[in-house]
Amino acid sequence: MLKHTNKGDILVVYLEGRLDVSVANEVEEGLAEIIDNGGHKKVLLNMEGIEYMSSSGFRACISTLRKLNSKEGVLKMCNIKPAVKRIFDVIELTSLFDIYATEADALADFK
Repeated sequence: MLKHTNKGDILVVYLEGRLDVSVANEVEEGLAEIIDNGGHKKVLLNMEGIEYMSSSGFRACISTLRKLNSKEGVLKMCNIKPAVKRIFDVIELTSLFDIYATEADALADFK
């Protein structure tokens, strides 16, 4: 369900559509499964295809961040559309996440 690829030791996941209550649990579980099965510690969520995000979508992202933090991993995000980014700003989540304008910028900043 989740499109993803490996770029070196970084897992890049491409999210699409509406990240709302109808799909958020599925996305959260899918991310957890991909991360656990692959032993990933560096994850980039490419949000270019996300048109809308509800509180359930933010919960899925926070859950993924916590999972990676518990493994001493890193989560970054990129290509967030302005309408979705405004929601991040309003609910003051931008400080929680490393957010980049492009996938290339985010990949270049992984340590």
